Amino acid sequence: MVQKLELIREEKLYRLLPGKKKSDRLEASGVALLDEESALVIFDNLNLIARIDLSFKHGKRNQLFPAPSIGEGFEDIAIDHEGKQVFCVIETMEDTDGKYRGFVSEYDPEGRIQRCERLETVFTSPNKGFEGLAFLRRGGKQILYAMCEGNLCTNAKTGGGRIQAFTRTREGSWKWSHEVKLPKSAEFEDYAGITYRDGRLAVVSQASSRIWIGSVDEEARKIVKNSGSVYRFPAKGYGNVEGIAWLSDDMIVAVSDQKKKQQPEVCARKDQSIHIFRIPATDS
Repeated sequence: MVQKLELIREEKLYRLLPGKKKSDRLEASGVALLDEESALVIFDNLNLIARIDLSFKHGKRNQLFPAPSIGEGFEDIAIDHEGKQVFCVIETMEDTDGKYRGFVSEYDPEGRIQRCERLETVFTSPNKGFEGLAFLRRGGKQILYAMCEGNLCTNAKTGGGRIQAFTRTREGSWKWSHEVKLPKSAEFEDYAGITYRDGRLAVVSQASSRIWIGSVDEEARKIVKNSGSVYRFPAKGYGNVEGIAWLSDDMIVAVSDQKKKQQPEVCARKDQSIHIFRIPATDS
């Protein structure tokens, strides 16, 4: 039986952000924990980064910052707290050789763009690129986990999720390192966001409305066997969750994209929002 996440609190983003109203499009696509009290949220239709107070109270902590980029919008966000850098992934863009690749824009704490580097993986479609991003440090190396939206990093409907790992070079670019294959228990229709914390990886699927949580063996460069569990959202309206981030060992913050025309109206109640969920204890 798939266990259900427990909703702690949630709020529409337009209610939290200064100057925004209900009719504004806030297509949230990624979230990262800035500190114990706030998170950064990005959008796939805006070159902006929002800072949100995790109490979901109105106040000066809730702000919008410009995020200059070579593309329009981002798919996910990750933070290097030690290096004080923010990374935002662009799903795909046509490269100088005519091929589609993802790009990562990098910002300093004041929101100034530092560089934009391409990721080597080549995609066959401009709409099926990288959707998830996580940052980690290990053995003196800086590593990015970039998750493909489609199964097998293609337009395949089945076959499994794939995460491409990249390491930082001395020049500041990102070099492909290895691929992490998600297990059969995480074979979703698509893959919308990831978050990493102390060896634990969480993956969310928008189309399947599920979250998979497991452990990564960094030495072996693969998912720990039989470590994963799948969880569902508390209600049917959560059909647009695109970004997730760890708050603690048993809590996750998530953000939702705009409801699609073909989706039931119940999804409008939860779209363009920020949510906090508790992960239930795994049944023994």
